[in-house]
Amino acid sequence: MSGLPGDPEASFPTTVSATIALAALLGACFVGAASPIQTAPLLLTGIGLAAFVAGVVLRRRRFRLGGRLLTGLGFLLAVTALVGAIVLSPPIVTLFALLSCGIGALVATLGLFPVSTRIVRPLVRTGSVLVFVGVATIAVVDAPPVWRSAMAVSLVFLSWDTAERAITLGEQVGGTAETVSVELVGAGSGVAVATVAVVLTVAVARLPIPIPIPVPTTGSPLLGLALLLVAVVAFILALTHTPQRPTSTENEGNPE
Repeated sequence: MSGLPGDPEASFPTTVSATIALAALLGACFVGAASPIQTAPLLLTGIGLAAFVAGVVLRRRRFRLGGRLLTGLGFLLAVTALVGAIVLSPPIVTLFALLSCGIGALVATLGLFPVSTRIVRPLVRTGSVLVFVGVATIAVVDAPPVWRSAMAVSLVFLSWDTAERAITLGEQVGGTAETVSVELVGAGSGVAVATVAVVLTVAVARLPIPIPIPVPTTGSPLLGLALLLVAVVAFILALTHTPQRPTSTENEGNPE
């Protein structure tokens, strides 16, 4: 009876793609962070989430006691880091971006490494959206270098694409199936697309664009935002038009 398709353990997101997706999402948070007051809480949150993931993996491998301990401690550390950021009382916009990234990473982790598979996809999508909002807020308010903003946004969408692959593979063949080669090929193609998006964005940002209207000496945040949004749209189109592998559950037989 353990091989039933409805077995909850068999439909977890695949571990390799889920790990890559979480690493990309945390990378987006760190690359997008503009100050130590954002980086330090995010670093503690990342450590907590890493412990949480290690605990989930141990629980799946039947080390239940150690897994539960790590899961609980990791979750507690991540939440404590975010609460501590509130206690520090940074500027409201800085706090909003920090919490959006931190909570988004936490929510996505609960979807990528779930203890229940009922709301996996909504959790991952919600977490990705929250991190994107946080990164976009930093890009608009703090005006970091264009390459950092472009890389952060690309990492968010790379994470989303890889997470969708992890969930889909988990639903089709089970989270414990041997799918490493397929996952690495898919992740590699996503990294290639993200790299092209970053390079194109930085290249366009360096073009000498004449602006007849006088602008402050600090630069044009609106121009940078426009370039960033163009990169986002181009990246979404690239992802949505990437050919998908045929599912392994398709029936090949004839109805005869």
